Amino acid sequence: MGWHCARLALAACLAAAGVILVVPTGAAGEGAPMRMPIYEIEVNRFTKEGTFAALEAHLPEIQKLGVGIIWLMPIFRRGGNPPGKPRSDSPYCVRDYFDVDPRFGTKSDLARLVKKAHSLGLRVILDWVPNHTSWGNPLVTEHPEFYKKDAQGRIAQAGPWADVAQLDYSNREVWEYMLRARLHWIRECDVDGFREDVAGMVPLDHWTWLVPKLRETKPVFMLAEADEPALHQAFDATYDWTLQPYMYMIARGSWPASSVDKLLEWERKTYPAGALRMRHLTNHDMQGTTSAWPNRKYLPASEHKFLDTVPIQEKYGELYRAFAVLCATLPNSVPMLWNGQEIGYIGKTPWPIPWGESPDRDFYSKLLRTYRDSEALREGEFKRLSTGADERVYAFVRTKGQSRAVVVLNLSKEPATARLDSREVAGSYTDCFTGSKTRLGGKDEIALGPCEYRLLLAGTR
Repeated sequence: MGWHCARLALAACLAAAGVILVVPTGAAGEGAPMRMPIYEIEVNRFTKEGTFAALEAHLPEIQKLGVGIIWLMPIFRRGGNPPGKPRSDSPYCVRDYFDVDPRFGTKSDLARLVKKAHSLGLRVILDWVPNHTSWGNPLVTEHPEFYKKDAQGRIAQAGPWADVAQLDYSNREVWEYMLRARLHWIRECDVDGFREDVAGMVPLDHWTWLVPKLRETKPVFMLAEADEPALHQAFDATYDWTLQPYMYMIARGSWPASSVDKLLEWERKTYPAGALRMRHLTNHDMQGTTSAWPNRKYLPASEHKFLDTVPIQEKYGELYRAFAVLCATLPNSVPMLWNGQEIGYIGKTPWPIPWGESPDRDFYSKLLRTYRDSEALREGEFKRLSTGADERVYAFVRTKGQSRAVVVLNLSKEPATARLDSREVAGSYTDCFTGSKTRLGGKDEIALGPCEYRLLLAGTR
């Protein structure tokens, strides 16, 4: 049968029994991909100075949060569009792939930031814009053959974005240019990988060619801003746009907590075994809007008005912490936080962020550190636990070897009771948030307040 076929057969048998087998994705080549929490940073929003140097001073705080990978939104020179084209200061309107925007500092400042991050055990990935450039990018005049043309033979704009020009990946010179540009940042600043903007708009064969070449220099982490299953042939992780609308509908009371089962079953059938999904409540796009645009394809048209009109923070309501636990504990999860989320900002994040104390900081720190410390949460098998007839409660166990985590969530705004048949997970547990001890071993009842969650780790920590 062969190992690959045997592995798939085993996964299918376990899935039929309610178990999801999690195995490392093959995208990373030698060794497993980085399973570490991601933290998205917009440099000029993060501090009032808006510089690499000012951000560097905050790295110890970020490290204490339990983050493993820092994702910097585009740091390149931007805009510069000529007359007749829309003016743009979007970070995704790249003017020069080989230089930093001077508002952030210099390349040397970025290299020092990365070096300091590495000293703290953090990785740094850059947000890359492969699909399009600003109209002010010198490539427009120096290499017009790099761009797609419209019916009149003029360089075409990229999709709905009038401020950027569409690159043409049928020209292999574009591939080579983009390889050189990324290698520049790996070699000059020792960056650890890339978050690839609108990765699904770039041909798959480009990614399967590019990523191995990058890894000849360094074992980079690659994150696709897309959810096409085929991208896992090249990428370590893709975006999970699916869980978000499920959480919206559960919080609204329209769907039961058990609807998460349908999502996981769909994901199991749709994605390669072990394909890592970046799960998150918000990001730079969502914080300023009401949802993510891709959420629309996972909800019926009758719910699009709800998506478009209800603010993102209101969609989650007081359930946001329980949903954050779900994002970090479902199988194949890589959790991500947006800068400012740790002090309560899910939507409409101020500029600059008014840093201060918040109970959310301690919550996210415990959650992310538990994820990093627990083999069960990062790589373990998943099995649903029965919670009786209460459709408001969702519970499951993750297991790998001696590592075990039991997750119990009240995904409603009313008190609920989880009636667990926990004989198969019998043992002593510690709640990672409160430190309280509990024992499971039979027909256990766990009383949960509104929106309450439990993340129980086997044994003592």
